[in-house]
Amino acid sequence: MVDMSTFVLDADARATLFTDARSNVHFSDQPVSMDAVHDVWDLIKWGPTANNTVPLRLAAATSDDARARVLEHAAEGNRAKVEAAPLVLVAARDERFHDHFALTGGSETAAARFDSDPEARTRFAHTNAMLQTGYLIVGLRAAGLAVRPLGGFDRAGLDADMFADSPWRSEVILLVGYPTDEHGAGDRKGRIDSTLAVKEI
Repeated sequence: MVDMSTFVLDADARATLFTDARSNVHFSDQPVSMDAVHDVWDLIKWGPTANNTVPLRLAAATSDDARARVLEHAAEGNRAKVEAAPLVLVAARDERFHDHFALTGGSETAAARFDSDPEARTRFAHTNAMLQTGYLIVGLRAAGLAVRPLGGFDRAGLDADMFADSPWRSEVILLVGYPTDEHGAGDRKGRIDSTLAVKEI
């Protein structure tokens, strides 16, 4: 049983962010403005990451051409979902995230270390971009939006097509829109509880 006194967020807020939120397949016809995406970004960018890095980047497929290119690289079973989403975001990592250390507070020594070790830089960028993607999903839900993450796509193909001239590399596709009662996500499955997931050592 959850102790409600634990939380500073009220029950409605917790439901919006977690317990009632679903990974929608069906969305309302209401368009998602890029202003909303920018507002969410400017909130979630403050979530903690290693060394205050901000490796997450978002490519919004707002043009017909961009959406078609995302669709081309999506797994066959995901294409109808991509087509139905009001907004398609490609969450990517920036492999040159350390170029922004003057703003985020990273040291010149750390930047030089990342420059000299591309494999470590990629691992670091991936880990922290995925951490930020979690914040992003919760932030989009806080704005009243539903989000369905998709991992089923050809990353190398999408990167070559969309990010060939940049250091961005795709991590996950996010389908974003305003929810409907008919979310299309099926019956809610269970989750393991804290007695199985949390251990004191």
